[in-house]
Amino acid sequence: MQDKGIGESGKTLKQMKEESERLLRETGCYAGITDPSLLRGDPVKAELFHSRIMAALISGRETCKMISASPYVREVAELCLGLYTPEGDNIAQSTGIQIHIRLMGDHIKWMIEKDYEEEVGIEDGDLFITNDPAIANMHPADVYDILPIFWEGKLIGWVCTVIMEMDIGAVSPSCMPSANAERATDGLRFTCEKIGSKDQLRRDFEYRIEHNLDFPDMFILDRKGAIAANIRVREEVKKLIGEFGLDYYRRAGGELIEDERRNQLARLRQRTVPGRYRDVSAVELYMAEQPVSWFVDKKDVIRLIPIQMDILPSGRVVLDFEGTGEWGWHSFNVPPKSVWGALSICLVQILSYDGRGNLGSLLPFEIKSPLGSLLNPNEPRLLAFSNSWVSVLDTFGIWVGMLGTAFYLRGFREETFSYRSGGGWQYYGFDQLGNKRPMLVGGPGAMAAGATGVCDGLAGWLATPEVDTGNEEVWELFAPYLCMSRRLDLYSTGYGKFRSGFQVIPIHMIHGTKGLFATGALGCGNDGIIPNVGMFGGYPSGRRATMLLRYHNLQELITGRQPLVHEIGHPAEFRNRVPGEVTFFTHVPPPIEVGEGDVLLSASTSGGGLGDPIERGPALVKSDLDNGLTTEDIARNIYCVAASFDSKSETWALDYPATEDLRQAKRRERLARGQPTKQWWEKARKRVMTKDIDDKLVEMYQSSMKLSQTFAAEYRDFWALPDDFNF
Repeated sequence: MQDKGIGESGKTLKQMKEESERLLRETGCYAGITDPSLLRGDPVKAELFHSRIMAALISGRETCKMISASPYVREVAELCLGLYTPEGDNIAQSTGIQIHIRLMGDHIKWMIEKDYEEEVGIEDGDLFITNDPAIANMHPADVYDILPIFWEGKLIGWVCTVIMEMDIGAVSPSCMPSANAERATDGLRFTCEKIGSKDQLRRDFEYRIEHNLDFPDMFILDRKGAIAANIRVREEVKKLIGEFGLDYYRRAGGELIEDERRNQLARLRQRTVPGRYRDVSAVELYMAEQPVSWFVDKKDVIRLIPIQMDILPSGRVVLDFEGTGEWGWHSFNVPPKSVWGALSICLVQILSYDGRGNLGSLLPFEIKSPLGSLLNPNEPRLLAFSNSWVSVLDTFGIWVGMLGTAFYLRGFREETFSYRSGGGWQYYGFDQLGNKRPMLVGGPGAMAAGATGVCDGLAGWLATPEVDTGNEEVWELFAPYLCMSRRLDLYSTGYGKFRSGFQVIPIHMIHGTKGLFATGALGCGNDGIIPNVGMFGGYPSGRRATMLLRYHNLQELITGRQPLVHEIGHPAEFRNRVPGEVTFFTHVPPPIEVGEGDVLLSASTSGGGLGDPIERGPALVKSDLDNGLTTEDIARNIYCVAASFDSKSETWALDYPATEDLRQAKRRERLARGQPTKQWWEKARKRVMTKDIDDKLVEMYQSSMKLSQTFAAEYRDFWALPDDFNF
């Protein structure tokens, strides 16, 4: 009798997937592994096995970096590799951008569910490509290359590489255009396509890329880099099987997932306090000035995203986004599986940071994304998703702080921090060599995490713990600009007893192009409403902004070797220091034509501070002053620290009595300004009753109350409103 399937014991992949899922439901353990005895029976062998897998994945990642032509791969290392079971479950993940732990596996599961085994064919050496957010992805620019792994004619796993592409063929500039409103504008979508066999790309696929992208050479080289990486991992897996045996490989892979599931539950029980935690994010979507499709209602809207986290005594965590506003015709919608991606990038930085993060890290979690909301659109196949990042980054930056509160209550302080995403510029037009290119250049700069419970925050990027903006000289090869500077923005921080880190501001001067347009990247999420990222009395950071400078006499300044702008400094004084036209954008700007000598700045923000700023140790303030990390104005008015500069020693001297006087005066000022909660509530309720709020907020509440009766009832109950009240 001939085997029917390509899986273990002649099973089809669909049979294996259904059996694994059934065992998880019945036992609560991954694949029904109630006793992971293989790894625990010989921990030294188990550690060697896991380290060999990780070494293979990391070496594959480095191989890809050496072949790729993209600065996003070579400079920023915006890629990652994952090893998966035949059913599409993640066993291990390389270093890199960890958002794709589950998402790449979801594409494998989709292929299994769609009977690829019979209808498309899965053979040794087949090459698959996919980037469709309607299946599972953050945005189309994240392209997955998938390779099956066979042993003696049977499929025993998969290896996947993800690369963020600079060019995906989108209608608007670059890979994260803000003006996209529906699927066709997002660029090329690959829905788990077979693009090669016997480890070779098909030439017709290469022709397709050459005729559809402005950067075809970069895209094809990225594919070849990913294929080389996948092949390297595949061959290392075969060596592992030859050394450890096929049965050990299969059983150990499953036990690595189950072992991580158990460890995650243990960490949550140890480090958190059970209970209900709540916060809210407001995502601002500025589309009124964007050149969107003809059928789109061009307007600026705000979408509320309430966050409720229930930590159960067992360690399980339920994330409920009930009350989230409606989806829309824009690029900021989030498919429900992409919410799992946002959770993944948080977990590998605050819980699963020991290199063993895999599907098991996510199994103790449950996510509820209301159908029809921004986080679960009704028709994902029709929508644009180029900026899904925006909606989830700030939301999960707040969630990180919620989980940090649970840590803090249990006495774990180091992992307590918050986060905000950044903003930046992306370009489209002709580069300095006359080529028509899309350019998401340098990303949004180096972002910064919020303060921890024990010290100040550092530079940080929620999507990956390996922060690197790359060499500016390399970016200048890909775009027509000169980098004027990368400096810390002293005004980007969230103040507190411990402050956040500082944003690094990139300043670009356009040079050598005959036609270029610039528009914003990221940064659309919280531009007018400052999010609640300050913790325990700490302040949030300020608003994001992008700026366009046009000097009146640039050539004269350069010829005379006069200083140009290299930092923002005090925002209120910025215009006075620039001899020319200054345009501020407090939200993502529409495409703007820029040319020789124009200067573009992106002022992002950081996470929040932790604790009351006037409780910050004066010695910490002095250290910041001595190192140029704060100003006398901030020290006096925010931290209430009196200090004077000694020009001889070139250090700052503290005046402790004056500092105490400043802090006592600040406390008296707060008491005078404060009011009883009941009095505040009555005033605020009157505004709600009369709808005396911004029109965009009225529409925001309408959207959430329309989708969620639970949210509407709770809102009316809090403000003691009539049962028929509605916005």
